[in-house]
Amino acid sequence: MFSGTLLPTSVSIDSVYNGPINCGNGGYISGLLAGFIEGDAEIRINAAFPVETPLQVKNTDKGIGVYLEDKLLGSARSVQLELAIPTPPNLTSATAASQRFDFIHVSDPKGCYVCSPLRSEENGLRVFCGALNEVVEPDTSIDWRTQIEKNIVAAVWRPTDNLCNKEGNIDNIYVWSALDCPGAYAIKAAEAEAGLQLLGTCSGSIKTPLKPNEDYIISSWKISPNSGRKRFMGVAIHNTTGELMACADQIWFDVGSSLPGTTHA
Repeated sequence: MFSGTLLPTSVSIDSVYNGPINCGNGGYISGLLAGFIEGDAEIRINAAFPVETPLQVKNTDKGIGVYLEDKLLGSARSVQLELAIPTPPNLTSATAASQRFDFIHVSDPKGCYVCSPLRSEENGLRVFCGALNEVVEPDTSIDWRTQIEKNIVAAVWRPTDNLCNKEGNIDNIYVWSALDCPGAYAIKAAEAEAGLQLLGTCSGSIKTPLKPNEDYIISSWKISPNSGRKRFMGVAIHNTTGELMACADQIWFDVGSSLPGTTHA
């Protein structure tokens, strides 16, 4: 963790880590900012983080902030995450869900760093979440409060050696990244008419280091009812024996049919 005088004065996001075109992926941004915080962290994304652009990092009274000139793009602070987590699906169910993956994050020609099937393992995480139920009901009259605290989508993720840190574990920034997109896929699976989603807030906790070349089950569920444009989602990563490895509490914003230049957190 960086702190005090050790805090770097600037960071830059490589273009490989995009979500929307020319912008950093929300999970990667969250992992980047969480790296400045000890333990669990809450990340707020106020505006798009442009790639290949020097961004200023500053201490704040609550944690750290990242700026483009005088504009606050996002912030991180220490929290203690408490999250009720549904029992994860088993490997067979998660594998079947992955096979029902329907790619939605396509604003960039190569797609999102986390969930694009157009990328190889060398330049993408290839997290393919699909609905746990074989048929997703498109009837918008359904009261989606019945989905609260029930897993909606799942995926099997097998991180590779190129994601490891010097200790031989999957670097935390990639774990945070993998926690991102499943929330958006769960929203789309539960609400067929939902618009495009932007991550506004992500509180995350990494419980146990992930190892390369092992299968992990990622799942996502609705935490509470929608509030206007806000969607409240949970995401968890378990190993195949059911041990919780990492989790996140997210607030997403439904932005309709087109992506704006900023999120509103």
